[in-house]
Amino acid sequence: MSERLNNPGIRKGYLGVPAPLIALAGALLVGLALRLWGIHWGFPRVDLSPDELNVWNISASLRWNDLDTRFYNYSGLTFYLNFFGAQLLSLLGVTLEPHTILLVNRLWSVLFGTLTIVVAYLAARDLFTEERSGAWAAWGVALLPIHAWHSHFGTSDIGLVFWVTTCFWLAVRAYLVPDLRRFLLAGLVVGVAVGVKFNGLLAAVWLVIAAFAAWREKRIGSLGQAALLLIPAGAAALAGFFLVSPFSLIHLKKTVDAYFFEARHVRGGHYGFDLSPAGWPYHPYVYQLFAAFPFSFGLPLYLAMLASLVHFVRHTPKLRVLLGLSFPLLYLGIIASWKFVPTRYYLPALPILLILASRGFDRAWAAAHRHWRTAARATALLVLAYTLAYDMTTVDRFRRDTRLSAARWADQALPRGSRIILVDPIFDRGYIVPAGSPGPMPFAVPLAKVMEKAYMPLFNRDRFTVEARDLGRAVREWQDGRIGRGDVLCLSSLVFLRDVRLGEKAADRLRLWNMIRRNPRRFKRLRVFDSSFLNRDFYAALDPMYACDFVSPAIEFYEVLGRRRAE
Repeated sequence: MSERLNNPGIRKGYLGVPAPLIALAGALLVGLALRLWGIHWGFPRVDLSPDELNVWNISASLRWNDLDTRFYNYSGLTFYLNFFGAQLLSLLGVTLEPHTILLVNRLWSVLFGTLTIVVAYLAARDLFTEERSGAWAAWGVALLPIHAWHSHFGTSDIGLVFWVTTCFWLAVRAYLVPDLRRFLLAGLVVGVAVGVKFNGLLAAVWLVIAAFAAWREKRIGSLGQAALLLIPAGAAALAGFFLVSPFSLIHLKKTVDAYFFEARHVRGGHYGFDLSPAGWPYHPYVYQLFAAFPFSFGLPLYLAMLASLVHFVRHTPKLRVLLGLSFPLLYLGIIASWKFVPTRYYLPALPILLILASRGFDRAWAAAHRHWRTAARATALLVLAYTLAYDMTTVDRFRRDTRLSAARWADQALPRGSRIILVDPIFDRGYIVPAGSPGPMPFAVPLAKVMEKAYMPLFNRDRFTVEARDLGRAVREWQDGRIGRGDVLCLSSLVFLRDVRLGEKAADRLRLWNMIRRNPRRFKRLRVFDSSFLNRDFYAALDPMYACDFVSPAIEFYEVLGRRRAE
């Protein structure tokens, strides 16, 4: 480290502090601000994200004398951290309201998300032996839009990203100095990553490649010596996994059954978030390259990352290229083959791509030719500015979620006793882990008090009669008069856009949606709650669901003026 800091190529910054460290500090401040912005979204409610609510319920069901999650689809570390954090607050005298516990869960994501910025800096610095590459990697991860978004959720995704990125950094160190201590530490971290989610196991490929590359570069005397490093590393990984998620191994059969259940789920699809639609983008790998990644990075950062990856492949020793790309290619090769395509599934690979691209960013910034350097720096600043603006407009949607605004408006504007029909709500109570699952703690939220339909507004049921209908039933009941004058239909783009996405495959359903949305003589539009972001129409053209992928769907209210006349 001292050799790098004393390198004459490193410019001194303020008070003699190297400029890359100042850049790292700036990345940390901006990254932390983006991840804390609107972190309290939805409070005091805890039900705006079904995935988040599942994690909440499992964590809240734990007790000191019974730490078995009884949920083996994911490993246990996230649930334990949530539980221990809430218990610490309780010991400090903080009242554990449901939203207080959810804040604890989310702050773990903020912590891991911010620490990933530091690890990205360290990984790029050690891989390229340059502080400036580390600074570019730090800024890339700090501004990575999908990483900032999911740092607002109390789930396991961002924790997995941190441990996977840490494994890459430690694998780089083991490759540079291949001793037992470094391989043991890297193996232990692989085990912790598996203790967050099972797909963390794929990070182990870095250790195999690190040993192989060190052998080819003659820092390891033989393949036998490489095996003597990898075998203890594998044992350390198993120990790390057991340490942070013991019941996954104690109940190994249930864990294996849960794994195969998840495997069937991701290959079977998920209405609205799969590759069922017709059209050229909806194919494995094509979808990720031309839809999911442009949305997740923001188009300018994505294009800059791709160009810099080309530089990485062309100008980096081949064994380091193999080390860097081994996990992203393996991970995305598997995950992107699935029919189920939520963008968050690709998160563990994205910071790694930015780390590998960081040297290309730095070379462009420091281009030797003055005119090229000026153009490159102007382009880089525009990319950073656009990405920051994209971050700010998307993250701000947490602070003003449309579902909350819709619920408040209905309470103030609609007459008492109105009947509100939720048209095609998605998730019901059966999707949520029951509050009665083993040993719920005293502060667990009874699901009777949780919104029945997790993607729709929660209306004041003392003021309104709230009922749910699927689209076809709602139209039929309107046609025969059971839904009539004065009733209010509530529509959500999280449902409507799923049918838009399917196009001709959902033509009949789209006709019914548009009969409501485009028939002002029979359905009077009362109010629409929407929340746009930078270039939303462009990203929605890549996939309609991106208009409301993570928060703030459009919520529409229509008053029924009369039923359809008999034909």
